[in-house]
Amino acid sequence: MTTGSGESGGYVAGSLVGEPGYGSGDGVAHSASIPASAESRNPGTYVGSARAMTVGTAAIARRRGRRARLTLRRIDPWSTLKFSLVYGLVGMVVLIVAVVVLYGVVDAMGVISSLRTFLSDVSDTSNGGQGLAVWLSFGRVMLIALVVGLVNVVLLAAFATLTAFIYNVCTDIVGGVEVTLSERE
Repeated sequence: MTTGSGESGGYVAGSLVGEPGYGSGDGVAHSASIPASAESRNPGTYVGSARAMTVGTAAIARRRGRRARLTLRRIDPWSTLKFSLVYGLVGMVVLIVAVVVLYGVVDAMGVISSLRTFLSDVSDTSNGGQGLAVWLSFGRVMLIALVVGLVNVVLLAAFATLTAFIYNVCTDIVGGVEVTLSERE
């Protein structure tokens, strides 16, 4: 990108000074990228081999960014299904980790043993005194968390895919959702 310069020498050939993503990326205009005629027009802005410069009005116009109005007319149900499955599986992993951590904390505090003692006292003692206390074992709690997580994954994937189908039908009727995109300033 070689740009012209005004009377102030506002541009550097190849990059804009201080603009991230342009030129070498260090934000400093090097002496090899400024024509010799620019030094004679504005001699007070040069320090050593790196030269400071001002940005002209065209760069300010470029910084405002462009805008584009687009219409979202279709959502692919297959990609929605894949995304929701991955998202649901990540949610299930988070749920399992949270249950393990919380069970460990609650068990370390002695709450689980107190609940087991209480439930043994209140429940029917005909089956060896276990009754409801069996449901508080770590394996049983993890099994319940796993089942809840798997049900959540299936329901999330089904709901997201069904929503994509419904959206596609609605866009055939009303034309879709308009979105305005713009570049960052």
